[in-house]
Amino acid sequence: MTLSSTFLDRLRSLSRRRPPVAWRRFLAGALVLLAALTAFWPDVGHPAVTAARDLPAGVPLTADDVRVVSLSAPLPGSFASASDVLGRALSSPARAGVPLTDFDLAGASDDLASVAVRVADQGLADVVRIGSRVDVVSASAEVLAENASVRETRGQVVVLTLPRLNANRVAAMSLDHSLAVTLR
Repeated sequence: MTLSSTFLDRLRSLSRRRPPVAWRRFLAGALVLLAALTAFWPDVGHPAVTAARDLPAGVPLTADDVRVVSLSAPLPGSFASASDVLGRALSSPARAGVPLTDFDLAGASDDLASVAVRVADQGLADVVRIGSRVDVVSASAEVLAENASVRETRGQVVVLTLPRLNANRVAAMSLDHSLAVTLR
């Protein structure tokens, strides 16, 4: 039999003792300080460019059209700086506050043009909305343009964004008579 304590005996005796009061106060103070720091820690977030107002498709973006906000999680395809999207056009309309991604922006292309078309049917002109996709048809049932994007509507006049070659044909045909659009 030995009088010296074993390692397990020492551990048991340490677990039975209460920590000194100073140590408990120090630990409590450290936890309070940590809680205070995390409460006032700035939310860095992830910057993303959003639409500052409702935006139509096909119009080049300006500094007034976009703003940078902080999101809690990164958004794939989003832009961190407004300068990344300035001068580029949207491929479809965007609501205010919605983050803009690479899918929302039209490819930089000079082969697109916008043309104003007087729609033959006033009822249809009231149904067409900004961002709708339409086909343009002449009075002789000839399809002049397919999948054109509606940029703006004013009464019977609908402004369409479409390839430049089709835009020239549509503009020439609209000089003589009203055209029809079919919704996609």
